[in-house]
Amino acid sequence: MVFTAHAAHLLTPDPAFLKFLWTGVDLFFVISGFVFAPLLLSGGFAIRPYAIRRVFRLYPLYLVSLPLYYLIAPESPDKLLYLLRHLVFLGTTSGAHEAFFFNPAYWSLPVEVEYYLLLPLLALIVAGRLWVVLALFGGFCVVRFGIVLGATSFASPDPNWLSILRVHLPGILIQFLIGVFVHVAHQHWSDSGRRLWPMLAGAGGFALWLSLGLFFARHGDPGISAHLWLKSYFSLLCAIGYGLMLFGLLGLLRGLDGRARRSAFFLGNLSYGVYLFHILVLRLYERSDLALPGVLAFIVCALAVLVLALLGHHLVEHPARTFGRRLASRYQPMQAPLHSRERAADSSLGSAQ
Repeated sequence: MVFTAHAAHLLTPDPAFLKFLWTGVDLFFVISGFVFAPLLLSGGFAIRPYAIRRVFRLYPLYLVSLPLYYLIAPESPDKLLYLLRHLVFLGTTSGAHEAFFFNPAYWSLPVEVEYYLLLPLLALIVAGRLWVVLALFGGFCVVRFGIVLGATSFASPDPNWLSILRVHLPGILIQFLIGVFVHVAHQHWSDSGRRLWPMLAGAGGFALWLSLGLFFARHGDPGISAHLWLKSYFSLLCAIGYGLMLFGLLGLLRGLDGRARRSAFFLGNLSYGVYLFHILVLRLYERSDLALPGVLAFIVCALAVLVLALLGHHLVEHPARTFGRRLASRYQPMQAPLHSRERAADSSLGSAQ
């Protein structure tokens, strides 16, 4: 979805609705919250093996992609400084110019890292109590409104600190928590065996998502910014739509056969590479002398991104994750009840949109 949003200009000169697919990043935050919900609700877990798995999941392919973007980035007196700050996920702490300097899609990585860092503390605070998650959600909805109310533009030369917080976890945690609610609801309804409510929820989520997409296609970012409530909660509404659709799909897809599951895991394994490399491919295409018809250009770029993602997975990601799991297993406490959950989370999440 995000690749299509960034490549929409290749398909049509007026990509209004296709640009709305940037909200795929909101879907990712929901999925991330869903996958790590068992850890959040666990009451506590072994931190060292969890941290090792997260590092070896996130860092290796990122460290491969970052020098490639450095090579094609424009010259700037701050270029090396930006590189060093991106290495420690601080590239979104000064404004849009630095955040988007190498790869605009990188902006969501610090949010994900912050969620990983906060998760052990959240697990202790929540201690398996859903009402605490609800309280956190309500509290951070208020925080989000206050941030947006006082934030200047992130794209301005000198954005204020509220603008910075808007693109970090204080402004985005509520979207992860939507995924936690989806996990709890799915556990409840999957045990009951009833599919009507998940199907209705999925249909309602699609209707909400489509309404938001049509609004964006007609009014764009200015239309969102014209209303304080929409400006504050448009992404949250998208996350709710995605969460409802995810809930519905989980109910429908329980009977997937082995081949379908293998296909899903294969595509999931490519997702991080697609996230990291799609802007690289699009920029290289724009700099080339190729003048392909729009649809063909889109297909060629998409295939190139998939090939890079496939190579990255087999040459870097899979070996690094395997090593990380082996290293983490040395520090896994005996009879730790969440070992299988951590492994499931590590296997299921495509890491970052």
